[in-house]
Amino acid sequence: MSRSRLILLALGIVLSALAIVLLARSIDISAAMRALSRANMGWVVAGTLVTFVGYYLRALRWREILAPRVQPSMARLFSATMVGFLAINTLPARLGELVRAYVLARTEKIPTATVLGSLAVERILDMAMLGIFWALSLLIAPIPDWFRWSGYATIGIGGAIAAALWGLHATRGHAGWSEGRLIALLPKRLGGFISKGIPAFGAGLQVFGSPKLMAKASAWSIVAWVVSASVFLLVGLSLGLRVPVGAIFLLTFVVCLGISLPSSPGFIGVMEGACVMGLSIFGVGGPEALAFAILYHVTQLVPPLVLGTYFVFKQHLTPELIHLEGGADGEVVRKKRRQ
Repeated sequence: MSRSRLILLALGIVLSALAIVLLARSIDISAAMRALSRANMGWVVAGTLVTFVGYYLRALRWREILAPRVQPSMARLFSATMVGFLAINTLPARLGELVRAYVLARTEKIPTATVLGSLAVERILDMAMLGIFWALSLLIAPIPDWFRWSGYATIGIGGAIAAALWGLHATRGHAGWSEGRLIALLPKRLGGFISKGIPAFGAGLQVFGSPKLMAKASAWSIVAWVVSASVFLLVGLSLGLRVPVGAIFLLTFVVCLGISLPSSPGFIGVMEGACVMGLSIFGVGGPEALAFAILYHVTQLVPPLVLGTYFVFKQHLTPELIHLEGGADGEVVRKKRRQ
């Protein structure tokens, strides 16, 4: 593992440990465990099944984004999605998106950079949905200043990235980029690598040139996010908490903001802390909030752990994921497989 990844992993473990300590000091853990023991697990199972559906909807969105370049089967898209989210929850240093791109590139015989381009479009759609959820949250509850400013930052960052990706698409991924002054300022080897990678990455952005496909991808994005957010309501029902329907927008934003920070694999501690913080805005605190956070975390962990692991073994991906985790790129791994 590279030094930068080790540093990121260490920082994540520290932040997760800090979150756990703060939760343990501010909440009666034994009372939270008693609340968990009283939970109706039928609602938790329902929330887990809805999370499965959310992942499938993400795969449907991914199909529309990739349509101008390649048309993979839903089975391949869904398996790559689940393996990617398994990696996000188990591997250090945020390797999940790289793993997801590699798995699909492996089966479709297209450059990994092209798949990464499609995933960049996904992130823009995700940030747009977070911006919408943030805006809706402002209408339903008294929002602290940190929440307002985090929303402005999310929208600003998303807008900047979207503009950069659109510019890359507009230049066809090569003119003005691969031969630009920025590339010339870089070391020759690095500049050459980026020059070759930019056109392949730009090929994954072709959906920007199709308003119809972009509209379909956006529609699937809305459905996927609303379905995924509804899990909060189901988890609340499992504990007898009547979480306001509008709270799903705020909770989704806060949790996504929380897990964007460095954390240990699985977002342990960080996701619980984000849930507790979001629920406190609606007057739900203490043991009930922590029990809610733990049950919600279960609904998010089980689908990728179960299906992701199944697809890893079905496709014999374990050795290749070890190489990726160690820093090898997709081409190196493919060469190893052929040997």
